[in-house]
This record gives sequence, C-alpha cells and structure tokens, in this order.
Amino acid sequence: MTPPDTDDEIARIANAFGRDPDPLAKHQDRFEQLDVDPLDAYFDRVLLTKDPSESTRKNYQYAFDQWREFMQQSGRHFACPSNTYVSRFIEHLLQDRGNSISTVKRKIGNINRAYEWWQEHHAFPHPADYNPFRIALREADLGTKAEELKHPPISIAELRSVVADCTNVRERLFLVWQLKFGLRVGELLNIRLEDIAIAHSGLKEWYPEIGTSDALSGYENALYIPSKYEREGNKSSRPRILPLDDETKHVLMQYLPTRPTVEEPWLILSKRTFEKMEQGDTVNTVWKDHFSEYNDLDGYRKITSHYGRHYFTSYWKLKENIPRELVQYMRGDKLGAGEGESIDEYLTAHYQDIRGLYRERIFNLL
Repeated sequence: MTPPDTDDEIARIANAFGRDPDPLAKHQDRFEQLDVDPLDAYFDRVLLTKDPSESTRKNYQYAFDQWREFMQQSGRHFACPSNTYVSRFIEHLLQDRGNSISTVKRKIGNINRAYEWWQEHHAFPHPADYNPFRIALREADLGTKAEELKHPPISIAELRSVVADCTNVRERLFLVWQLKFGLRVGELLNIRLEDIAIAHSGLKEWYPEIGTSDALSGYENALYIPSKYEREGNKSSRPRILPLDDETKHVLMQYLPTRPTVEEPWLILSKRTFEKMEQGDTVNTVWKDHFSEYNDLDGYRKITSHYGRHYFTSYWKLKENIPRELVQYMRGDKLGAGEGESIDEYLTAHYQDIRGLYRERIFNLL
C-alpha cells in the first residue's frame, strides 16, 4: 500500500510558491541507513526522564510499534511521513484496528510529541514549519462525526448464533465474558486467577490461588474487577463484584484446561510467551473476525471488543430499565452518592443489590 504523498490540489499550491509538498521524502534513504531508532531516542531521552507510569510507557510503545508497522507496510520510513500517510494511519486505527476516536487521538498525540522533539532538536532535519500530524488531525474531523455512527442492530438471537459458531474456547471466553460482564478489553486482560471465586470441586488443586482475593472473602461464583486505583491498566473509578452465572462458569471451565500450566497469576496468557497478554489487538481481532458480516455494512460503527460493554450497558439501561445507580455499579462508574463509604461496605451493599437481579435477568448466549 503506497498512497500518494500529497493530493494534486496541495501540490499545485506548493509548486506555485516554490514549496516542497513533501519535505521529508528526501531524507528517507538517510534514515534507512541509520542504526539509531528516532522513536527510541525520544523514548529514552525525553519520556523516561519524566518517570512515567508503566501504563504510560506501554501506551507510547504500542503507538510507536503500530506506527512503525504501518509505515513499513506503506514503504516509507516512519520518521519521514507526509500528512497523507498520517491520515491513512488514522483511518487504519479507526477501521482496521477498531480504535475509538479518543484512543486514536491519544496514539497520534504520543507520536506527535516525538515528532515535535525532532523538530526542536538540531540533530534532526525536520522543518519547524511542517507538522504532518497536526495537519492530518485538523483535516480528519475527529470531533463528532465518527462517534455519531451507531453499531448495526444485532438481536440476541444473532449474538447467540455468533457465539455458537465460535468453536475456539479461548475466543468464546472473550466474547461471552465481555458481553455478560461489560468488560473493557484491558479489564479482561487484567483479570487474575485470584479475582475469580468459583465453586468447583478439584479446581483448587489446579489453581490454588483461584478466588483468594480479599475482596471475594465470603463469596463464591463471583468475579472481582478492581478499580484503576488498585490495578494499573483498568479504567473504572470504582471496583465491582459481578456474579458468575452458569454460562460464564461454563466457558471458563472449558478454557482453563487449555490455559498453559505456568506460574502466572493472569487468566489470559499470550500463546507465544505464556505471559500476560498486554495488547488488546488480539482480542479486537477475534471480535472483528466473528462479526465480520456486520462489519461489512456501510454507515455503521465496526464491531470490536468495546461492543461487549456497549451491549451490556444498553441491555440493563434500555431493555431491563433497572435503576441507574445499579448500572453504574456494574460498569464500575463513579456513583453520585456514597463517597464516604469504605470500599468493603460499598462492594457488599451494591453486590447484594444486583446479585439476585443479575442471576434472574441476565441474557443467555449459549
């Protein structure tokens, strides 16, 4: 995929005034010959000096890696983009990777900070009056247009059909747990075995740490989802406990025997390293693959892993019409009241409120 460096209109304007419409193209060969990575230089010399959190470092690394990969496939060095390449990258993040607008802005912003450092540093050839990232963001119109697109209408029968067609037990766990718990992809990958209390004879022999979280003391058949303050990488303001119903237990028990038997605390492990799976792209790919027929429809948002949280919220708010504060609890949102409660009291009170309701009224997928 090799897009044109600039469109004809801009090229004509630049040529009329003796300006180069693609000023970084001439540096392509020189950057290819370098044994120094300009993004790594920014990471080491600028970002790390600010002592960023682990999640911030990972966010920058993901953005840099995806930019490198995209530009390599485009046949252009990542340090020599035109705004056309950046525009295509934005479309790639939105359409191919299923990123939200806020995620796209964050990734472009992270790469742009490195680019601006290149502009400022005397060692780099990047002109001070040309920033392809700012131009592409200005032209992309990421304010509201794409966010106004709705997901295609999918009935519960169609969801059941998608799940039934998913014969891979690991992928089925992704689909069922994100739909029935409203989990973000980061929360799914952040689940530890200790966060799962499940009544099953013999399971403790396989996984002695299962269900040992202090938050689950006295509970069984429940999932604990820590807040962002307790577990780095989670985004919810409040922790929550949600019930495991027969279906979520079923897919879990199908998956656990296939999980690599290594001493890792995380539920989901990388197939390659047998360590925690850090990037959500794998989960997103699973969702896009299984919902491919819906993602081919024009005029709708793509079905990605975030759809599980969207469907979960819509189900409880619109179809079941339960009190707003209970939906907020199950999503992990910050509640308007009860800020003085201790976390233990908060979890106990709200879990008791939703436990019976959840078990009686949660939708079935299997």
